[in-house]
Amino acid sequence: MADKNNISNNIKNWLKVNILDFANIGEVASLIVELEFLKDTLPEQFRLELNNEYRSLAEWIETVEVEGSLMELKKSQIYEKGIDHQVFLEKFKERRLYLKDLYLITFLVHRADSSKINTIRALYFFLCLRMVELTDYDSRVETTLDECRFLTNKTREFLIPFLPDLTEMDSLEDVQENLTEAQESDNYTRWFNSSPDTFESEIKRYKSKLLNKNTLFPSSDAKNDINERIAQYLYEYILPIENYFKNVSGITRITSTTYQVVSGPSYYDDTTGNTFSDLVNIFESTSNTDAFEADERQDNEQESFEQVTIDNPSNYYLDLVKAEGQSNSRRKNAMNQMTDVNTAHEDEIKRLVEYIASKLSKLDFLSIGKEYEYEHEYEEGKFKFDISDQSALYLYMLLLTGIHDIYTSEQLKLGSNGYRYQLTFCPARSHIDDDWDKSLCAYKSNKLNKPDKLYVFMPYPLGAMHIEMVESIDDKMKDSIHEEAKEDLRKLNKEFGIRLSINKVKNYLPHYLAQTNIDKALIEVLTNCAVHHLSALPYYNVSQYDLFRCQRDYMDHLIVLLENKYEPNQTKLYMLFELPDETLTDYWDKTIGSALAVNEFRLEEIVVKLRQKVEAATANLKLSSLNSLVCLHNSFMDYLYILMSVASGYRPVNEPFGRLSDIDTRTGVYFISDKEMQDDTIGRLIYLPHTVCQQINEYEKFIKSNGILFNKLGSNISQIYMDILDSRIGLINYLKLDEITNTVIQLKLNKVFIKERMSQYISLPLNWHRHFIRSLKNIHIGKYSYNSDFNERPIGYDVISAWMGHSDELGFSFYDPFSGLKRSELRGFTNTLDELINGIGFIAIQLER
Repeated sequence: MADKNNISNNIKNWLKVNILDFANIGEVASLIVELEFLKDTLPEQFRLELNNEYRSLAEWIETVEVEGSLMELKKSQIYEKGIDHQVFLEKFKERRLYLKDLYLITFLVHRADSSKINTIRALYFFLCLRMVELTDYDSRVETTLDECRFLTNKTREFLIPFLPDLTEMDSLEDVQENLTEAQESDNYTRWFNSSPDTFESEIKRYKSKLLNKNTLFPSSDAKNDINERIAQYLYEYILPIENYFKNVSGITRITSTTYQVVSGPSYYDDTTGNTFSDLVNIFESTSNTDAFEADERQDNEQESFEQVTIDNPSNYYLDLVKAEGQSNSRRKNAMNQMTDVNTAHEDEIKRLVEYIASKLSKLDFLSIGKEYEYEHEYEEGKFKFDISDQSALYLYMLLLTGIHDIYTSEQLKLGSNGYRYQLTFCPARSHIDDDWDKSLCAYKSNKLNKPDKLYVFMPYPLGAMHIEMVESIDDKMKDSIHEEAKEDLRKLNKEFGIRLSINKVKNYLPHYLAQTNIDKALIEVLTNCAVHHLSALPYYNVSQYDLFRCQRDYMDHLIVLLENKYEPNQTKLYMLFELPDETLTDYWDKTIGSALAVNEFRLEEIVVKLRQKVEAATANLKLSSLNSLVCLHNSFMDYLYILMSVASGYRPVNEPFGRLSDIDTRTGVYFISDKEMQDDTIGRLIYLPHTVCQQINEYEKFIKSNGILFNKLGSNISQIYMDILDSRIGLINYLKLDEITNTVIQLKLNKVFIKERMSQYISLPLNWHRHFIRSLKNIHIGKYSYNSDFNERPIGYDVISAWMGHSDELGFSFYDPFSGLKRSELRGFTNTLDELINGIGFIAIQLER
């Protein structure tokens, strides 16, 4: 916050701009009297909290030059009764001043007859001065003063009974608590009870301000509308106090969604010579209540774009056809088909591996020295190589890693456990915020609460040779090595009748891993792709062992291609294809990616406590006590919210998990509409685990029986339960008992409310469950990759992506016309989810005793 001098200057400048710049000397004198009245009206208990503002206003009043001819009698009249606003404002209209710009003056000239309202006017005027000090609250200041002015006329007259008597409040904190309590009360019933004879006429009088256009009165919808509107009006008086306690500068509201269009990496097509890249729409920012993640792709098939640069442009329309053909070809390549001519075949890679092995094994890399764990003494200049050797090493490193700049990357370094390339996978949620529950996070064992450093490992001789070969390389030499590599591939192609290219060599690793059912997200991390390249990456967490085992299996595949040329003994050829020992990678507890890959054991503790809380509330339920029913309902809502989160991956929205009509408990089919980004779809279908369907059935039984029972007892909670059953309101609803009227009200749900509610159990961003499910592991191995060590059918990358509501790397749905994904595969995933939710303590709780 600014220092005291700046505070005083901000207030004085604001008063000058909004009073002195519009009013003449005589008018200013009258307004000064009203300011004196507000200063004197402010209750003593608030003057200490607003001392700087109180002092600044007093100083400003003393410095303002006013007309001396304003008689004491007139001053006294204005002080006692206020300014005649009609006569006063008419003068400004004559000067053709726009009254909206005079919001402070119009506030000052509208005084109420009620001392309660004038005390409210005084307090909120000084709260506005505080917001002026904090800066950037112009809109909020104007709105607050207007709302206070509306209390003095018929515009908001109905709101006065619901506002607190400030003389009975001890502090701003008490005022905020009172207003929040009033906001969450059944104000409809309170209003009716206070004036039953005039209630209907009063509602009709203020109908446009209290009811939606098509709402009939009286009705349950009218009751909900009135409670909601009054809560909204009361929130206008809560906001200034919230800003006071935040004590930070105001934030300019951004009305548009924070998306950013970025250009993806460029790709060169060996066949056509064209270059192409994606234009990707990504979510730019992230918070603890966002439905999407920073750098997450927001794909829309109708608005996906690719940039295609034609190698030899000719006619515009002909080039357009070529570009469309290029785009279609790229989509076919993304399918990783064995028959794709743009993907290297095993026979082609076999020839390349034989060439690399023959070329590099002739080099005397054993002479490089002890620092690379070899027994021979290093002799200066003994290791000889030429550009063809550098070309072979370049091709080998490209083949091993699939990383285009691997040969000259600064990420390649010699470490304590081998020659390695440090991966830079760092999504937004890889850093743990101070307000998160660190015991739930993936890096809890790391003292710094930061992701580990994970690596792609190289054979020892490769590292030794690479250090020697790139020691004095420059850009010109780099280009020469690249051209030499292309020439070597041309010679191989001619000799063996194959069609290798630099791109085919680079893409063979991801192609091979995709063919062996390795998770596409894992492949993207291994090849060091950007986070925005795949929708899954912002949610993903991967272990060092998972990365290393992919390398190891791929290296075994290359060794198989060598056939009898490779012998497992201490020969130079053996060393060229031998990764460091597994134990040297320290893979056991090292991961990178999202920190929200929640600890299952810790999650189980939370679920068990939640379950016990619901069971205790069920045991304490008394039909004579509405409070016990509301307590049970809200405890069960917490339990159901977390259960549905894990079981469905539903994004956090204002009406979480939709309505009962979205769920068919007989088949488990669940309609989700949390991301309607694509023009040709309105949502997606998934299947719910058996345990969840059982719990929904129990919930339906409970609200149906209690709805009938409490309808007979005359309680309004029956109407809320019937609305849930009829899908007129959401599946998740929190309730509150208004003890004054003994009625139950439905609390307004938004992401801030849900965040505060869930934080008492899981203090993490609301979409933690999507990170948790996307990063599931069998020990250290991702759940969505094939692994022969586990006797279970792998869950495909397309299955989990469809379940998450993601698109593929080109922005297309996993259920588009070319998809091979079956509904039965998505249904099969529910078995995995059922085992998971049972394993962390969820059961179908019986709510009926």
